[in-house]
Amino acid sequence: MHMPARLPAALLLALAALPATAARQGCPRGDADSLLAAAEHALARAAWPEAARRYACAVAASADAAVAERATRVAWDKLQLERAVESARRWLELSPANEVARRYLATGLLRRYDEDAAAEQFRLLLDTSYADRARGYLVLLGILSAEGNETGAARVMERLAAKDPTLPEAQFAAGTLWQRAEHGDQAIAALDRALALKPGWPQAEYARVRALAAQGRRGEALAASARLADTGDPLMRLSHAWQLLAADRRDEAVALFDDLRRGGGAVASEAALALASIALDENRLDDADRFVLEADRDPEQTQNVRWLRARLAEERGDTARAALLYQAIDSGPRAIASQLRSFRLLREQGSPELAEMLLDDFQADSPADTADVVSGVGAILVDEGRRGEAIAFLDRALEVLPDDGLMLARGFLLERIDRVPEAVADMREVAKRRPNDPMTLNALGYTLVDRTKSVAEGTALIERAIAAKPDSYAIQDSMGWALVQAGRLEEGKGWLERAWDLSEDPEVAAHLGETLWRMGRREDARRLWDEALADNPDSPPLKRAIERRAP
Repeated sequence: MHMPARLPAALLLALAALPATAARQGCPRGDADSLLAAAEHALARAAWPEAARRYACAVAASADAAVAERATRVAWDKLQLERAVESARRWLELSPANEVARRYLATGLLRRYDEDAAAEQFRLLLDTSYADRARGYLVLLGILSAEGNETGAARVMERLAAKDPTLPEAQFAAGTLWQRAEHGDQAIAALDRALALKPGWPQAEYARVRALAAQGRRGEALAASARLADTGDPLMRLSHAWQLLAADRRDEAVALFDDLRRGGGAVASEAALALASIALDENRLDDADRFVLEADRDPEQTQNVRWLRARLAEERGDTARAALLYQAIDSGPRAIASQLRSFRLLREQGSPELAEMLLDDFQADSPADTADVVSGVGAILVDEGRRGEAIAFLDRALEVLPDDGLMLARGFLLERIDRVPEAVADMREVAKRRPNDPMTLNALGYTLVDRTKSVAEGTALIERAIAAKPDSYAIQDSMGWALVQAGRLEEGKGWLERAWDLSEDPEVAAHLGETLWRMGRREDARRLWDEALADNPDSPPLKRAIERRAP
């Protein structure tokens, strides 16, 4: 198969139109109007870096805030982050009180992992744009909760909240973001401060339950969740049902979900979907169908209903229907995964052109997801054995999308195809720009530990990552594996057991089983692998671990 010819159209058009060095050229001669016209022409050709460069040149030649606004929005929408930040700065210079301009600048700086500068801009936004400071914190919480730089967002909010120690909303916002950033101790400390200032605040209590659960403190989480459920609030009862399920108290969880489903009201459809998921996991497909049909009466659950119906279709072997159902999920947190699953299934069915066309349509409507889609397509190409095409695809994408996440994705793929020095080089380059990002540190550290002789350096990076994100099972897995590779089997096993308890991820099972095997506990290793393989029959890391130890 050749490179997908239409995937995504805007990206490939840009690649065809843009010399690799164009985005680094200086500004051509001309006044602001001629530069704007050239920028619009480049935008029409989908030459994103060239358009962003020419807009930035027009901004430099103009004192019109509208030009800076247009340049910022275009660069932002077309994923040219450096240009977006540059133009947003100019927009603020020309319109210092503009709240929208400051939002763009603050968020852009956070996406560049410049936490100090981002915190200053968010502070100014809080000070100048919200007469009600408590409401301002909740607005900023909504903005920061949408950011991929989870740890950076939490650090920024922690700095802001330190200036308002008596404002419960400030502490709640910090706690919520620390919970999202997988740092339970920081989350609980901030939420305890919020609750001391506003005792009994249900939202803060609920966030605290989630932080406890993320730390693996399930008994405490369950007790606190039960107290909230006893208030009779349907949302809190629904949350408690999920906590029961996580604590392996299945029958109690099902009974509570069923009671909520029968009771009607705002959470009935969510409870029905929960029962459908449980039935699907237990291969009770007819029961799952029945619950999904109930939930389908709620238009707000359309995407979740489609997701479950797609999974049901796959279980029944109707992959054509599953592909179309996944393709219809075009918004929400499952959209990218669903589109990529549809793409993979259609290709497996011998319809690559239809797969490319449908993913192209999604991409045209969701340009902000381009980097994630390109990464996913690259992984699919590697899975199909088209390794060179996959890396070439990401190489070309990076010419148009100078995105660190995409560079990390290329690094992961390079590692998978045993081009380890190139993978490490990619990861090191990103780490230079993100020196305090725990996920980047973990990616580089794990690769060094697992695939090179630089175990000590890799372990040091993972230690920094785990200090910043201690409740991440992925980093706990890396920490455990680093210790195992260094011969510290018992210590490593402890980390791996914690990661497995939190996640039941097949890659963790691969590492934990290998550790047990090295400790002479071969039957325990086989049992663990068999358990994980039953739930994850297609996991490459797990299959590799088992094959290495096959008799």
